[in-house]
Amino acid sequence: MLEAIDVLVYMRTVIAQSLSVSPERTSMPDTDAEPNGPLRRAMTTIAALRRQLAAATPDRRIAIVGQAVRAPGGITDVEAYWQALLDRRDLTGEPPSDRRPPGPSEVGPQLPEQGGWLHGALDFDAPFFDMSPREARSTDPQHRLLLEVTWEAFENAGIRPADRGASTGVFVGITGQDYRSWADGEPTAHWTVGNGHSFAAGRLAYTLDFRGPAVALDTACSSSLSALHTACSSLLTGDCEVAVAAAVNLVLSPRSTLEISKTGALSPNARCRPFDALANGFVRGEGCGALVLKRLADAEADGDRILAVVEATALNQDGRSSGFTAPNVAAQARLIEQVLARAGRAPADIGYLETHGTGTSLGDPIELEAVAEALGRRSGGRRLHLGSVKANVGHAEAAAGLLGLIKAVEALRRRQIPPQAQFSTLNPRIDLAGTAMTIPTEPVDWDGELGPCAMVSSFGMSGTNASVILSLRAGADEAGPVAEPAPGLLVSARTEAALAELAGAYAEALASVDVAQYAAFAQTATFGRARHAAAAWVDAADPATAIAGLTALAAGRDDPRVQPLKPDEPVPWTAPARHVATVPTYPWQRTTYSVAAARA
Repeated sequence: MLEAIDVLVYMRTVIAQSLSVSPERTSMPDTDAEPNGPLRRAMTTIAALRRQLAAATPDRRIAIVGQAVRAPGGITDVEAYWQALLDRRDLTGEPPSDRRPPGPSEVGPQLPEQGGWLHGALDFDAPFFDMSPREARSTDPQHRLLLEVTWEAFENAGIRPADRGASTGVFVGITGQDYRSWADGEPTAHWTVGNGHSFAAGRLAYTLDFRGPAVALDTACSSSLSALHTACSSLLTGDCEVAVAAAVNLVLSPRSTLEISKTGALSPNARCRPFDALANGFVRGEGCGALVLKRLADAEADGDRILAVVEATALNQDGRSSGFTAPNVAAQARLIEQVLARAGRAPADIGYLETHGTGTSLGDPIELEAVAEALGRRSGGRRLHLGSVKANVGHAEAAAGLLGLIKAVEALRRRQIPPQAQFSTLNPRIDLAGTAMTIPTEPVDWDGELGPCAMVSSFGMSGTNASVILSLRAGADEAGPVAEPAPGLLVSARTEAALAELAGAYAEALASVDVAQYAAFAQTATFGRARHAAAAWVDAADPATAIAGLTALAAGRDDPRVQPLKPDEPVPWTAPARHVATVPTYPWQRTTYSVAAARA
């Protein structure tokens, strides 16, 4: 292995000297004119040595074991999000009526007429997280969203947060602080700890008793993938055993939109059209996403459901470019080469790339020039599909990378690439000559003709670029039949009202669960959910019986199959070997908390 390193370093130096540039600039030599020339052969040899080096190192892959999402258009779960992507839906629209800041800030410019808005972004289940109404009103709704969505990600993973608190780290991508303007000159102690970026991560750690690293990252539009990169690094260095990578973006004040509009990046007709000839800027969007991560070997040992595998992540910086906020094609191409090398992958291994794809007439051509150089013209003619979720939800800024990554995870899991929304004619400034790169306008089956991996890119206006390579661990994404039958399942919530609502959600979900999958569903509901004050045991060995008992519990009717449990009363089931299934998440009992509502 040391010999391979020596050869790699030597060859990079020789090539750099021959090109009269630094070794860091050797990622884009102009060798296309000599496809079989010495420089091209040298670069091919370096790529092969990098793959050998990656194969000789310990397994550095990270498992995604849980995920949750909030997206515009009222989307609160991954299933609805995926369906919207398949349908090429434009989820942008007019701002909600509850978004006007209180006080003097009402006078003057208002929020943009169109955007990717979250529904009920000011609503929150404060009692669930032991927050007083005053504290909830003073806490940035972005922080509140992070609490709920992170909880949902742990439920998706079938992990009770309290069981892993000592070893869990928190890494949050966040940029905006619009809610500060709502204080209207009357800051309090609650405002101080409720609105700073650092407190977004700190509040998650405090509330859920996570005692690993807790870090908030702001690299502008690449914040969420920067958070993911940092979370993966923390897992690999042993700083934590479980990591949360989360990100959020809300547009709560017209000021930040006015500031962004000065850059000329916003679409004057409020449409985000990545890659399209009509592309003229982006639409601001909102969103929140959260991932639960473990080292792959640990996830396998723990019996986790592995949704996807993070093979490698990478960050770099544009450095000097044509302007402080201008993208750098060489830096973007270099980043792709770097993340491929870390994963031990070749360009032909990438079947789908979720691009940054903002829909700006110049930004998209620069990005795809880098993609063509680093992937498209080096894939041996193997097709590479491109997409950008910003056409569906707008540019969610700090959360954009995670929204794109969750899209890529689902594409891998479902073996299908969704069509690109709002695309019809290729931007004439984009040159795909000599590549097999394509932008799908219909769903595409992810078959053996495509590379097995997905890549996700995110570029910050600050100049920080991030890239991730994902793959699917075959057979590990869904629970298989469980040999041991289930005697019933637990339903638990903070209040009786939430208990009834959750019972109804379980009954509805079980209507599409067959007998073979019932044990995994029951096990996840019983052992993969936190135990709360209100709880009931439903005695049922099959889905039909469980549905009858749950329906009665939801309606408040007595039923011989339903047994109320005291807080310390154990369930009549010893935990079996672990299986994780998709089970409805907690039914939040939400109330509007905002300064505007308090002053009304």
